[in-house]
Amino acid sequence: MAFSVPKREDQHNEDSFRRSATGVYAVSDGASVSFDSASWARILVRRYTRNPEFTREWLSAAIAEFRKLYDRDNLPWMQQASYDRGSFASLLGVRIADGGRAIQVLSIGDSLAVLCDGDRIKATFPLSTPAEFTGSPQLICTNPMQNAFLDKMDLAYDLVADWTFRGLEQPALLCMTDALGHWLLSQRDRGSSPISVLRKVRTPGAFARFVQEERTAGRMKRDDTTLIALW
Repeated sequence: MAFSVPKREDQHNEDSFRRSATGVYAVSDGASVSFDSASWARILVRRYTRNPEFTREWLSAAIAEFRKLYDRDNLPWMQQASYDRGSFASLLGVRIADGGRAIQVLSIGDSLAVLCDGDRIKATFPLSTPAEFTGSPQLICTNPMQNAFLDKMDLAYDLVADWTFRGLEQPALLCMTDALGHWLLSQRDRGSSPISVLRKVRTPGAFARFVQEERTAGRMKRDDTTLIALW
């Protein structure tokens, strides 16, 4: 299942998600304060599901694709400044392999992958506590200078978690953007079972109602909210 709700009904949703027939899933959360982050998020998830090998060359090709969308010199000067600062987005990519038993998770930013066994959370990546959502995440940017943090990383190791469904009686994998991720970890820390709540959400309408109820109750921040659930 895959659902997404914008921060407000009359506003554009800057989250993007995509699934491939080969067992690749991707979610991206575009940063609303940056230039056309919705298009950047769409490019990231589309490219990842087609080629789930995140490298510096992969990122350079994605940036080149984004730049083809705009003629910078013909933009108004205020938009030029925003364009030059860059568009920012998270990227959460998941590959299912070994007959559905092996899972590789790539994460840059604060979108969250959650491994479950029934209603129990077995692992989360890249964040594990609600407090970690309060800082400014490192996001992928269309301005290469803003991606300097990646130069200090081993992209095949530092950004990746390897999980397995082996040994789990009721395996499930959830991928979500930060508003839902923060809600899930906050509810877990209160001793409740957020997974049992999400299991009841089976239609886009039900997901929209659930998100609205949690926003109204102050348990979920008002932001674009996306969930991919492999039950």
